[in-house]
Amino acid sequence: MLYLFTWNNEYLVKEELKKWKTKFSSKFGEFNLTHIQNIEELDKNALSENLLSASFFSEKKLVLIDNLEKIEKDESKKEFLISILDKIPESNIIVLSSNSLQERSLLYKKCLEVWEVKRFDIKNTYETKLFIEKKYNSKLNPKAIDRIIAYKSNNLSKIVNELDKLFITKTFIEEADIVELITPEFEETVFIFVDKVLNKDQKSFFKDLDIILENTDIYAFYNMFLWNLRNFVYIAFFKHLWYKSADITRELSLWNRGFLTDKKFKLTYNELFTLYEKLIDFDKNMKFWKLIWSTKDDLKYELQKILF
Repeated sequence: MLYLFTWNNEYLVKEELKKWKTKFSSKFGEFNLTHIQNIEELDKNALSENLLSASFFSEKKLVLIDNLEKIEKDESKKEFLISILDKIPESNIIVLSSNSLQERSLLYKKCLEVWEVKRFDIKNTYETKLFIEKKYNSKLNPKAIDRIIAYKSNNLSKIVNELDKLFITKTFIEEADIVELITPEFEETVFIFVDKVLNKDQKSFFKDLDIILENTDIYAFYNMFLWNLRNFVYIAFFKHLWYKSADITRELSLWNRGFLTDKKFKLTYNELFTLYEKLIDFDKNMKFWKLIWSTKDDLKYELQKILF
């Protein structure tokens, strides 16, 4: 039995591999299970031994090999692996996994011939939400799920890790619990800050700026802030030209961030462009050493002057 696991969501495949290992070990014993994490370190003899030899002590043998794509760097070893795939005995269960093996590669095409390919994908935040509701038996307020998906940038591994910790002390999770107890990812923190700037929430975003800069390098924050704001500038420009939301999403390659095209805010078209021009001038002067300051607090002060 031969399998290739591929995915866009690492959490799902890790959980699946964990289930396979637990189920196999309980029936055939851990001695008959091999998990190879560095296939590039195996020579041809080791590959042959692990994949082709049967177990002396059991009717079944399970071999898991991570990061299959790493063997692509060694042409000779890759060709050898391809040559033995269809020679693997029925008693051996082989699971190769990779999230970056190219579908046009010879190895992938060979796997399609003799292997069962299993994909572990979550396409969007809606599917993430469905997964969380099912996993935790609807023990979260829907708004709490939306909030933690945003806070953790739709990273399922991080989401589950945070929720598991919260459920140690809670039987039901509200949105307020997420806001109070979970720290947003840096990207999401900046996104929230940009949203407040766009809505002229001056009192709040100045307070947030202080909190962000307590834990973040101001230059990293500034670059991320400028990158996020640039998206809204481009969107506003296309809307000014009467482009439809779907066309803007395609032109800017926004993909799962297409919802930005329908976002409403208080900053006018002219105010947005004026703000962006000020930030670009500031960025240019900073890179050409035309600004004088001695500390990062001076840089923060310059930013505060620009932000209204």
